[in-house]
Order: sequence, then structure tokens, then C-alpha cells
Amino acid sequence: MSARKCTPIPSSLAALSRAKLARLIAAAFSEPRPDQAERLRHPTVQEEIREAARNLGIPSDNVAVFFAAMNGNTGFEEEYIRLLGHTVRSECPPYELEYRTAEVFQQSQTLADIMGFYRAFGFDVNGPVPERADHVATQWEFLAALSMMEAVAQNTDKALTCIDAQRSFLREHAASWMPAFFERIRRAGPDSGMAHAALLGRALLENWCRVLDLEIGPRWLELREVTEEDSTITCGAPGTVELGPGLAAAMEARN
Repeated sequence: MSARKCTPIPSSLAALSRAKLARLIAAAFSEPRPDQAERLRHPTVQEEIREAARNLGIPSDNVAVFFAAMNGNTGFEEEYIRLLGHTVRSECPPYELEYRTAEVFQQSQTLADIMGFYRAFGFDVNGPVPERADHVATQWEFLAALSMMEAVAQNTDKALTCIDAQRSFLREHAASWMPAFFERIRRAGPDSGMAHAALLGRALLENWCRVLDLEIGPRWLELREVTEEDSTITCGAPGTVELGPGLAAAMEARN
């Protein structure tokens, strides 16, 4: 049986719900901004998120504790600085490469592969993005975009292309390291708002992987060793990024 025949039938409601929750997780792990925090506290936004979670069967407790922390916590910025920091190597690094043991060349190739996903779906990796391509918030933004593209696809083939890309990106990147990142957040700040965001993020990740029949990564990964060669890591020159086999197949089907 072909892989395409095993692909779940697209559901625009489920895809839209995943997109909304993914945008929420991306916002939760982005550098805090007063306007963004205020928006997340708005009752209409919170009800929309609760409805999205219900549509996906994600337990209401995961959403309730996050919004309870958001509504009563004005210290998200302090938590962000303490746990995620403003440098690549913090207590809980929000960068995929920090969870991969590899040579500098392989790390550069990983970044190039991530950027290849972004380019393939029309996202400008050289635009005014405040975070590196492997940042947790950037990856959730991309997953949200893929899910939204699935939701508004005008035919089944286009929707399936988006699903194939989600499967490839989750398997090769997001689902492989984010569980370990979420676990570090939980251990380092168990009572923090960030920990509640991590619990919601893991619940969404588990739901997404279950729908796409993917294995989720381990809860704990040791961080890579920092070397003097770190400064040589680049993201690959424009036009030289090669697509992974899963994405290449998806793009061939898309065209």
C-alpha cells in the first residue's frame, strides 16, 4: 500500500484548529510583547482557543491552566529571560540544533534543510524574522502556516501536499526535539506560565503526531557540546538548499 493511501482524509476544521493552537504556542515561546500578552488575555481569543482544543480532543485542562497562568501572571517576560534567555545556550535552549549531537557541517545542513522547507512554501528566510530558523517559535509558526494552507486548500491534492509536508517536518525536525525542550521547561520552572505553555505544546504535538501516525521524540536529550567552531555555522547560501526526500516528494506532487 502506498504512503499516499495511508494519508488521513483532510479535515478543514481540524486543520484550522491545529493552526490556531500552533499560533498560540508560537506566541507563547516568542519574546514577550505587551500587546501580544494583552491579546492572549482577551476573552474572545481564549474562547476561540478552547473551541479549537475541543475540536481536536485535547483535554480542556491543558488550555485552562495555560490561560489561568496567562490571566494572572504579569511576569512572563522575567520567566522568558530566566528560562529561554537571549542567547543560544540558555537553561532551556529553544533551538533545535542545541539538541543534536553533530559536526558543524551537519548542523549547517540541518539549518539548510529547515530553511528548505520554508522556501518550498514561499516563506522568505531572509526577511525580518527575529529568530533563527530552528527556533521553537519559528517552527510552530511554520506548522501553523502549513495547517492553515491545508484548511483553505481548494482541492484534495493541495491539502494532501500540505499534510505530507507537515509529516516530513514533524518527523525530521519539530517532533524529534521539542518534547525534550518542553521537559526542560517543566523541570526548570514547574510552576511557571512557560511550563503550562509547554504542557499545552506537548499535548498539541502528541495529537498532531497521532493523526499522522508518527513517533514523538524522547522527553530528554542531552544538549550538544559547545565548541569554538560554533561561530562557523551558517544557514546555506541562497539557491543551494536541497530538499529532504519526504519534502521533495511532496513538492513533486504539488507541482
